[in-house]
Amino acid sequence: MVDAARTREIVTKLFADVASGNVEGVISALSPNIVFDLPRTDYNIAIPNTGRWLGREGVIEAFRLRGERTDVTAFEQRDMVVEGNRAFVINFQRIRHRTTGFEVEFEFSMVLTLGDDELVRHWKAFFDASGEVAMFRSDVNDRLLAAVVGGDASALPALLREGADPNHRDAASGLTVFQTAAGRGDAAIVRLLLDAGGDVHGTDRRAGTTALHKAVQRGDLATVRLLVEAGAFVDAVAPTTGHTPLMDALWYKWPDITAYLLDQGAGLGLHTHYGFSLQEHFEYELNVNTRGKERLLEAERLLDERRRSDAAAAEAQRLMAAVTAGDAARVRALIASGADLEARYPVVNGFNDQHTPLLVAARDGHVQIVSALLAAGADVNATEPTFGASPLHKAVYNGHAEITRLLVRSPGVDLDYQGATNGYTALHDALWHGYEDCARVLLSAGARTDLVGHDGRTAHDVAVDSFGADHPLSRHLATEGAS
Repeated sequence: MVDAARTREIVTKLFADVASGNVEGVISALSPNIVFDLPRTDYNIAIPNTGRWLGREGVIEAFRLRGERTDVTAFEQRDMVVEGNRAFVINFQRIRHRTTGFEVEFEFSMVLTLGDDELVRHWKAFFDASGEVAMFRSDVNDRLLAAVVGGDASALPALLREGADPNHRDAASGLTVFQTAAGRGDAAIVRLLLDAGGDVHGTDRRAGTTALHKAVQRGDLATVRLLVEAGAFVDAVAPTTGHTPLMDALWYKWPDITAYLLDQGAGLGLHTHYGFSLQEHFEYELNVNTRGKERLLEAERLLDERRRSDAAAAEAQRLMAAVTAGDAARVRALIASGADLEARYPVVNGFNDQHTPLLVAARDGHVQIVSALLAAGADVNATEPTFGASPLHKAVYNGHAEITRLLVRSPGVDLDYQGATNGYTALHDALWHGYEDCARVLLSAGARTDLVGHDGRTAHDVAVDSFGADHPLSRHLATEGAS
């Protein structure tokens, strides 16, 4: 067995060669069957050369990976304890990331074991990886963006495990990595980024468009479908142009995407921010385009078909027609004949879009109709997508106290549902609009007073704004909040 003096001599030379960059000297000190062990964990996975490396070729690869993106700016051996053929070494190293300039310095411990042939057969390191992890992660978002732009889906899982952020924003384009992927129309990459937290609702910094806008512009239906199914807003409006994804689908001449968005209920009655209605914008395109005219004509056919379908759907909703007309007798007759109580009005960019009959009746103050619908089992907690309001919100917003009483007595009613637009409960809305009677009905039914809207205000705060701090209702709510 190699004695301690010889072990010290061999290991000292080995690290001198490491410090000087003498790769041949390092390799010549290693056994052909060396085990080079840099423990790999989920935490230090960003360090590319961690893991167990076998043979001289493995050590060469480990050093190559380490030097691919970094430079060693300082290295020194600080301590060594030797027992026979084993050396316990403490070294110091300073490393700089070649791209980002991120620099880290640290001490690390190593145990080296020599064989009878005086070659290192086992080399294991122990170190606090936090500094190196931060250094190697300093460009991980740039590498993720490069992989997306290069269409390298195979590189994404490792980068995402390293901590790459799909919502990292590229300073040059103003787009997030996720938006860039959507714009390139690679559904497989978009799926990976979506699963890693890609934000379907985020907007780009320059134009305010969403990932869905970008996918539509690219013309990739698979990506468009993926984003919509993940919750992207079909009618998201770009703040610079006013364009919705459907407007972009028409503009870029993608009939298949136009058909899909129309099937998803995309609005036809919207306007650009420069004064065109969707139809006027489309007619302008028809006039100025000399290429792809056949695709525009196909889109025109789809638009006409959707309008006819919407008209037929609206006409078929006899129950909704009776509700909007305030015809209680007709409503009761239609209920008796089996009319669908939860039928949603088509999206025509009107006041009743995606409303159920109960939502409209509660909003418009039709007491008898609300009573009939509730008795027939209409969903008392149905919400509409425009404001995210429930029948209770509709009733109190318009000051319909009697309808409010009917609704709060309905089994299963959610007194405290918070609307999507502002986080207000029905109690907030009643107070906001100064309807004291509606507010008292809700309080008597047990509505919570501690819930906070998106503006940070409680029911008491809203009451003080509407009625003043000395109003009995404000004082009651102050007492409720204190208890």
